[in-house]
Amino acid sequence: MPYIVHSDKVRKELLESLGIKSEDELFAHIPTTLRKDTAQGLATPLDEFALLAEFEKKLASAPTLREHCCGYGLYRHRIPVAVSHLASQREFVTSYTPYQPEVAQGTLQALFEYQSLIALLTGLPVANASLYDGSTALVEAVRMAMRQKNLTAAKVYFSSGVNPRYEEVFHTYFKELSGQSFATVTRLPHDPKTGATVWQAGDPDIVVVQNPHYLGIAEPVCDLKSRYANATVIYLTTEMLSAVILESPRQWGAEIACGEAQSLGLPVHYSGPSLGFLAATKDYLRNMPGRLVGKTTARDAHGEETEAYVITLATREQHIRREKATSNICSNQTLMAIRAAIFMAQLGWQGMQRLVAFSMEKAYYFFSQLKEKKPQVLFFPQGTIFHEVAWRTANADTVVARCMEKGFYPGVRIGENALLSYFHDDFPQELIDFLLEQIITHG
Repeated sequence: MPYIVHSDKVRKELLESLGIKSEDELFAHIPTTLRKDTAQGLATPLDEFALLAEFEKKLASAPTLREHCCGYGLYRHRIPVAVSHLASQREFVTSYTPYQPEVAQGTLQALFEYQSLIALLTGLPVANASLYDGSTALVEAVRMAMRQKNLTAAKVYFSSGVNPRYEEVFHTYFKELSGQSFATVTRLPHDPKTGATVWQAGDPDIVVVQNPHYLGIAEPVCDLKSRYANATVIYLTTEMLSAVILESPRQWGAEIACGEAQSLGLPVHYSGPSLGFLAATKDYLRNMPGRLVGKTTARDAHGEETEAYVITLATREQHIRREKATSNICSNQTLMAIRAAIFMAQLGWQGMQRLVAFSMEKAYYFFSQLKEKKPQVLFFPQGTIFHEVAWRTANADTVVARCMEKGFYPGVRIGENALLSYFHDDFPQELIDFLLEQIITHG
């Protein structure tokens, strides 16, 4: 929003209305000994382009980290300029819960489009109008499955790929109360060479599989519904763009898909904001938490039928009788969901495929070079890499320091001497080569 300064005429009118002759009189109550000339030591004013050029000059000469290889559930991708422009429309930015559909048709239609696009990505017919983030979306998915099966306590299997931070959030919500455990989690092991989950025999109530694996591995497809006939299968992902490349949740036998949709056009700003998504089969329609926007018809002022959008299947208990609500998480990411819808519509299926393919190519190059020249540093030398690579070295601090001197951070620390490196689609090739050189030299 532009900032428009007051004209001299407006300033004069303001001063007259206040009964003073100058702006200085506004600060007359402050002792002169405490006042300071705020312009002291400042350079002369610069126009917009000169100011931006000055910032670029200072950034180029400063030891600033201008790149990083950090992913671990939040992923940078190129975002078309149109996404920020359209999502910044004041009708979206200032939106509140659209309880009154007659004055919120634009927001409701945008959310309906978001739901429809998420349903297309996941292959599941029902999607809600966003949740808080990926970890709480997992919690909501498990709670929804428990309601559907009338369970007061559940035996849950987590694949080896479930992000440990998500598991921490899960245990926070399902912690023991009065000695009663509402969910017992068994985390399955992974194959040490491939990183793929080793599925074990058992009779769980719920099975959660994360794909891609939190350490960057694309899990080989396994029809979990045929393996665990009595279980509800939940497909979790922290990289929503993977849905345009990898097999759909339906191929895993999943009834529910959930996770983090930040990669759909949301920049990574100090780990936020995020966007939780949740989709399921029609059986879960009345058990799904959050908002559902439906499409209907209405009559206009002339009696003609027209398309209309409303929040539907939102019980009164959701807002008033909280003990009967399907969810007690009140936060909603309407603006983030609308932004994701604009991003998906702008790029289309093939555009999103190309975007994630760029990241995959860079990760595979990094992985293949290490596998050829120093395979012992790789976590999973026989794994199927998606767009992150886990590696270790006894001299991790040296490698990190050298990379920081070069102006980038080489990845997320996942252990004392281990890092997880993600390469976004615009990541410079010369920095990948530099990181490889440091690992091979100092590893």
